[in-house]
Amino acid sequence: MTVLKANQTQYNALNGYKNGASELLFATDGNGNHIVGLNVLSDPAFEEIHEQLNELERITYVPPQIEI
Repeated sequence: MTVLKANQTQYNALNGYKNGASELLFATDGNGNHIVGLNVLSDPAFEEIHEQLNELERITYVPPQIEI
């Protein structure tokens, strides 16, 4: 699965962005990357920041390791 990866500067600028009831929150993958799904690119709630979102690097999702 492909996701969008933010560097620290991009994360600081975009994480927590709100538009009405919608809020952009990044998750952390198994490599410690700040990630968000590609669906934000087509979400009208994030249209205002679409250009910035489209600049994020596309990477393959790495699931977090679960310790048993």
